[in-house]
Amino acid sequence: MTDKKIIVIAIILAVLVIGGGWYYSTHGPRPASISEQSGSPTPLAAATEPGIIFGNPSAPVTMEEYTNFLCPACMNFATQTFDKIKDNYIATGKVKMVIYIFPPLELSKAGLCADEQGKFIEYHDYVFSHQNQITDESILKDFAVNAGLDGDKFTTCYASNKFDDKIQKWIDEGQARGVDSTPTFFINGQKFIGAQPYEEFQKLLDQKLNL
Repeated sequence: MTDKKIIVIAIILAVLVIGGGWYYSTHGPRPASISEQSGSPTPLAAATEPGIIFGNPSAPVTMEEYTNFLCPACMNFATQTFDKIKDNYIATGKVKMVIYIFPPLELSKAGLCADEQGKFIEYHDYVFSHQNQITDESILKDFAVNAGLDGDKFTTCYASNKFDDKIQKWIDEGQARGVDSTPTFFINGQKFIGAQPYEEFQKLLDQKLNL
């Protein structure tokens, strides 16, 4: 990765920390921010560009996440909350997860190349658990191998530009849906902002499941 790219990533990371810093204080997470979308719906109610799907495609509840592999709040969700959602809702067929990865584009592309091998969640989990090691573009391939992917296939995929349009559509549609910080979630269309504790997600998921 060039010095320029490293600087760009550093700037993006700084913006995310500043923009998403209100999710957590020194005393812990603040109450969840939930948009009922009753008064002023977002300009784009749903994404049209498919995200990365994890779970039962026919699940009654769809949980969408706009994430970023460099975002500290996204890492908190991925390492502290996501496993419980996987075990209690996704693995049981109640919830389908749809993930969209925001820039840096290199990391969005890496996630899609992992998905091409059917190992996105393995890559996702590995990246977030080693987030502080992302210092060079070559690390992305090392992560892929460590997560159990075929390194040569990953390299070939990563060297191509086949996902550029898809990534740009994720960005454009996310912005059109009012996503201005990560992580941002849509649970059956209801906007839910922040890396909140599992119990906050549990309340909303159970509500959507009529439990």
